[in-house]
Amino acid sequence: FGDWIDSIMEFSQSLHRLNLDVSSFSCLATLVIITDRHGLKEPKRIEDLQNRLITCLRDHVSTSTPEATRPNYLSRLLGKLPELRTLCTQGLQRIFYLKLEDLVPPPPIVDKIFMDT
Repeated sequence: FGDWIDSIMEFSQSLHRLNLDVSSFSCLATLVIITDRHGLKEPKRIEDLQNRLITCLRDHVSTSTPEATRPNYLSRLLGKLPELRTLCTQGLQRIFYLKLEDLVPPPPIVDKIFMDT
């Protein structure tokens, strides 16, 4: 778990350096949570919701952050999403390994994710 924890720490520090405000952080967190998953009945609705969240984030960033002081800020924020999703996947892989080896029972929500994939 050491390398994974180190990656999480590096990611946390990179977020801290971006000086996110609560609104930007909330939009990013919601974009991470609301993702297209296998088996969704209406994936288009998820895509529409993601687009609205990105629009909200763009509007917030453009009105609260002068572009001259933070060039490409929105792009840098959105660029954190794939990195965070990778960290999540790595964590799930580690939990899956622990589950396979019967070392630690996964939390029910994580167990459901494994059953759905």
